[in-house]
Amino acid sequence: MSGASPMALALTLSAFWRASARARRLRTRDQLLKWQSARLERFLRNTAPKVAAFSGIASHRLTDYPVMDKDALMSGFHRYNVPGITADAGWQALETSHRIGHYSVGASTGTSGNRGLYLVSDAERYLWLGTLLAKALPDMLSARYRVALMLPRSSRLYDAANESGRLALKFFDLADGLDIQLPAVANFRPNVIVAPPHALLALARADLALAPQHVFSGAEVLDPADRGEIEARFGLGVREIYMATEGLFGAACTHGRLHLCEDCVAFEWEPSGDLSAPLVTDFTRRTQMMVRYRMNDLLKLSEEPCACGSPLQAVTAVAGRQDDTFQLKGEGSQAVRITPDVIRNAVVSASRLIKDFRVVQSGPDAVSLILPPQLAAELPAAERALQDLFARHGARPQINAGTAPLLPPQGGKLRRVIRSPGIAP
Repeated sequence: MSGASPMALALTLSAFWRASARARRLRTRDQLLKWQSARLERFLRNTAPKVAAFSGIASHRLTDYPVMDKDALMSGFHRYNVPGITADAGWQALETSHRIGHYSVGASTGTSGNRGLYLVSDAERYLWLGTLLAKALPDMLSARYRVALMLPRSSRLYDAANESGRLALKFFDLADGLDIQLPAVANFRPNVIVAPPHALLALARADLALAPQHVFSGAEVLDPADRGEIEARFGLGVREIYMATEGLFGAACTHGRLHLCEDCVAFEWEPSGDLSAPLVTDFTRRTQMMVRYRMNDLLKLSEEPCACGSPLQAVTAVAGRQDDTFQLKGEGSQAVRITPDVIRNAVVSASRLIKDFRVVQSGPDAVSLILPPQLAAELPAAERALQDLFARHGARPQINAGTAPLLPPQGGKLRRVIRSPGIAP
């Protein structure tokens, strides 16, 4: 493809081949973990100490490093990247070129009200792209793909696709509104669509001439009802991509099962009921270090291996966000915690007609339930389902139930279960 960068193509293909080779070579769990352990120790010994935050930790053991989170990263951003670039400089770059010297700067959408920065080199951008392609589109070398990428915010990471010359990728900014972007996507004639579930639903419901070969969901929780409707419209399975500002963490195999990218990232797990919250260490990074970084996500890990034969940990569901776990007032001073997936399941199980809703905890003892106006008749059943759920957990909050139009998010992420910031029981 004319205009492709030879360096971008070479680095992308190199990363693609390496990721493909790992998938062929590491066929058992023991092989994978032994290989990962060696790479992780090398990273901790030689790479992580290059940033100020970890310069005084002379250890190859992961548990000798402190747990970090977004607040720690953003309050001392310069301490976690090799060139020592400050957060102020990063925010300024976002307003102009998204570049600082040889580095690209990006940011999260700030769904939780706290945006995060990231910093990557060009080599890391192509490594990310090649690894993702090996996992998502393993036939890339023999096929030509036109990829429609619908997200609330663009990134220099996505520019790497067009720079490589292996893909024709067009970004559709959801901040401009779905009504504008839907016909634009159809006019692009993509054979691959990557979008959040709410955008995929809009595409599925629109009268558009779309016939993709692959559909990928990312950036939001993919609810089973949404998955069914999207798959019925396009006649193929929806595959999930699990990535965030902090990196690429998972991609679904051709069997449709989400697998963690344990060939790039080491995962530790903090239990949260039946779910697990990850601490991630990306041992492929060379610019901004993410060591034992506490993610905001809640995952349900599969106890069964996938039929595809991959030794990478399979994930049953990305169930929601930790900061959307309800914290309700229980008996006495006991706090009651209920994760988003449990709340979501209670509402949709109340009636097969309920596909969209909002449940918002607005106070320690206050919850709102909202259904679309056409489902007013289902409101009592949904309210009873929530009352029963909360009572089983020892909480009896005041539920304010009503109907209102439920519009898709404009430039943000769809969250159906939400805990308002700052609530403590």
